[in-house]
Formats: sequence, structure tokens, C-alpha cells
Amino acid sequence: MAKVQVIGAGPAGSVSAITAARNGHKVSLSEQHKKCGAPVNCSGLFSKEGLDALRDVINYRKFIVNDMWGADIHFADELLLVRSNKTIGYVCDRGAFDAELASTAELEGVRMNYGEKVNEDFKYSNIIGADGPNSQVAKYFKMGKIPRVVSTMRGMAKYNSGDKHIVQVFLSSSKFPGFFGWIIPHDEENAEFGVGVELPNDVQAAWKHLLKLKNIKEDVPVKSAIIPISTREKTAMKVGKKNIVLVGDAAGHVKATSGGGVVFGSLCAKLAGQHCTSPLRYDFEWRMRFGTDLRLHRMVRDFLNWKSDSQLRAFGRKLRQLRFDEYLSKNGSMDRPSKMIKPQMLLHLMKNIAGDD
Repeated sequence: MAKVQVIGAGPAGSVSAITAARNGHKVSLSEQHKKCGAPVNCSGLFSKEGLDALRDVINYRKFIVNDMWGADIHFADELLLVRSNKTIGYVCDRGAFDAELASTAELEGVRMNYGEKVNEDFKYSNIIGADGPNSQVAKYFKMGKIPRVVSTMRGMAKYNSGDKHIVQVFLSSSKFPGFFGWIIPHDEENAEFGVGVELPNDVQAAWKHLLKLKNIKEDVPVKSAIIPISTREKTAMKVGKKNIVLVGDAAGHVKATSGGGVVFGSLCAKLAGQHCTSPLRYDFEWRMRFGTDLRLHRMVRDFLNWKSDSQLRAFGRKLRQLRFDEYLSKNGSMDRPSKMIKPQMLLHLMKNIAGDD
């Protein structure tokens, strides 16, 4: 039995702690806030597929607020409609979701230390850093910075989209450079509005544009956050007798297309808990299992970022002409693009988009 210290009680930290405890280790979890689940800085939209992969650590159905059946994707002014005949995602109460994972960790025998901020006084020689993109663990052990991050603003507003089961996504290089705007309905009358821009772009300008676009004149309480959209080059190391691994936002286990990090972060967290005494094994495992999908998300994000608004319109129009919306409706995966993007499909898209048919 090894002694393990986890820093950060978000989903990745809690899942790491749960898994380490289930593997027979003595686990201590340090969380700088006085309780888990507050403040809530991130959205609670998850894929059904991803949540199902976490059923061994959480009964997510207790926290469902709304179910999602599709998306309206705005390529500048060109609209692509993606619809499914079944639920593809859920909006969950994110605060309660996070708190439940921390509670499960405690039930599994993890010692919870709330109000404990750790910068350098590590209790044990096996350390799991789950302390966000500005990880103090990564800083202390000189593991480098995450090269690319997004600044986000989000808030709840009165809004009736006409269909509470459809997410709206707004792509625009001029209005939301490096990321996008979104509207996630919670019910018939309320929705989460959010924007993100890759730094150093101005997130407040993007926020004002989205509210103006949807004629939201009320004073919307806003929460801000920083989201990584690339992985940290070094996510594990051994220093003397210390084994250090990074997981979740601290490692950059985030989908660059959407900013979602709970699913990939938690799946990698299971590996962190399992291999907390073998950092190189952990680094190899998560890259082998999830590295391809995270790279594909990064490639899609870069492809969209390189396009002007006029090019985005043309791209959206071409996708509709190729009936790609129908393909996404039937085969789309919010988390694992490797399951739906086949080499022959990419070749077909590239030839048609280039006009070489």
C-alpha cells in the first residue's frame, strides 16, 4: 500500500482519489476551497456516452437537468442542423455532480482536507496534481506551461430557444476568435449563455456580442474561467523518491473543440489512480488510450481557427451540400472523433471542399 496525495477535488481529482483508494492505497485529498462543488466555473453539458463510461464512480442520472438531442451550429451566418432520434447528451447540475464525486471519494476511505491549499508542502511521495490549468504542482516541479488556453465567460439568462433539447453553437473568427459562443438550454425559460476566446483576445467583447445577438438586455451574472485547449508536454515525472502525475485540466485533458474536460479528465484520472506509483506507465497509458482523440479535437479546432468568417460560411455551406449534417446526426460522437472520422471520409471531404471532385 502506497501513500498518495491528490491536490484538487474537481472531477479529475476525486476520480483519481477514488481509483487510488480502490487499488488499496492510503489517499489524502487537498482542496483549497471549503467545500466541493462551489464555485461552479464550468458548464454541465456532457455526452451520454462519456457519462456512461463513468457509471462506476457516479450515478449521474440524479443530477440531470435537461437532455440534448442535437445542435444548431452557426458557421458565421451559415447554419448546420444536427439532429438525433435519441438523447446524445445531458445537462447536469455541475455543482452537485462535483460534490457527489467528492462524497464518494470520502466514502471510499479518502481523507478529505478542505481549505487546504498546497503549493510545496507535499505530505506523501506519490502526488497527483489535479489543480487546474495553472497547476501549482506543475509549477513546483517545473513541468512547463500549457501552451494554449481559452478565456471564458458564462451566465444564466431568461431565454426561450424554441426547443430546449437543442444546443446552439456560434463559430466566428471575428466575434469569437479561437473558440466559439454557445447557448445551452436548461428548460423552456432559462439557458446558459457562454463565450470563449483564445488568449490574448478580448473575451468581454465576445460576451457583449453574444448578448446583443440574442437581444439579451438584462444584467446577467457572469462567471469566468480559463480552459486549456492543448495538452501539457510533460504530465508525469519522477524526482528522487517522488512520483508526480498531472491529470484533468492540469494536464490539458480537454476537448479543444468544446472545452469539455470532465469525461477525458476522469477517464485519465482512473489511470492516474491506478498508476500513481508509476508515472511513466501512467503517461504511456493515457496517451495510448486517449491521445489520438485529443489530437483530433485539436486538429479540428485549428482547422476552424484558420478560417475567416467568409471561409467558415463557405465551409458550412459545403458541409450541408455534402449532407454531413445527416452523417453527424447518425454517427456523431461528442467525445471520440476517432469512432466517426474514417480516412476515406476525410479524403472525400477534402476533395470536395477543394473542388477536386
